[in-house]
Amino acid sequence: MKLPALITLISLITSSCDNNSGLDIRKQKSQQELVNRSIENMVSVKGGNFRMGDFGPLVGDELPLTTEPDNKVLHDVTLSDFSISKYIVTWRDYDIYAKIKHLDKPEVPYGYKDHKDKVQTADMPAALNWQQAREYCQWLGKSAGKNIDLPTEAQWEYAARNAGKFVIYATDNGKYEQGRNIASDKQAEEMSGMESMNYPVGKFPPTPLGLYDMAGNGVDWMIDWYDPDYYANSEKINPQGPTKGTRKVIRGYQGGGGAFANQTIFRQSKVPDVGEKGVLMPYYNARCVINP
Repeated sequence: MKLPALITLISLITSSCDNNSGLDIRKQKSQQELVNRSIENMVSVKGGNFRMGDFGPLVGDELPLTTEPDNKVLHDVTLSDFSISKYIVTWRDYDIYAKIKHLDKPEVPYGYKDHKDKVQTADMPAALNWQQAREYCQWLGKSAGKNIDLPTEAQWEYAARNAGKFVIYATDNGKYEQGRNIASDKQAEEMSGMESMNYPVGKFPPTPLGLYDMAGNGVDWMIDWYDPDYYANSEKINPQGPTKGTRKVIRGYQGGGGAFANQTIFRQSKVPDVGEKGVLMPYYNARCVINP
């Protein structure tokens, strides 16, 4: 090989290495910014004891708050201190993570494609199945050097109820006021392009603990397996849910339904691999917790 050609080849290789180095530096910077922002947006929750489940018989008219049977066994739970995400994981956060991990972005269902420009904008909740949600939280923990995972449903309910108080709705005042502390259908439609859809995070007042979108705007995945009879057999200290199952607990509400469905004690469940073919309804979301 002639000298000029050799010099050109070396120059190209060096330039390529420099470009890759630049990409790595930018990726590392994006990762660190995401980790720092996520940790800064964690809300510290002082642990304690509370009565978990349908506390309706203990307050007001002393009547159950729901007709659902799976939340009826009131049971004492004691939790250690933990921290929980102030916001639902957004597409802005998940897109950075996905690029770092070389993951494909979940597609929106066919009926939502005309609204994709709004459904998947940066400040909208990221639509994830259970495995995607948990892997994101665990990656965040590994990157931050902390024990981060999905919340247990006991942690979620305790936080939603302002450290276990008898709070029916996880809003700023414990009441359900469409248009003021939770989106009305019209507001949700204006923000997302579709009625009763998710809308951008943090648009309405937070709970007294400083948590946003706990009374709606989709559902949060819990780490727990779902068992309709679990409350009768729950551990008293830091319960983690059943050891096995086929469905995972989700908390919050997945759109529409009015005030009833947004209660802090309302339980739902879903198969963890919902949307496994890459198409996922926009209202399956996540927030993470830092455990001791």
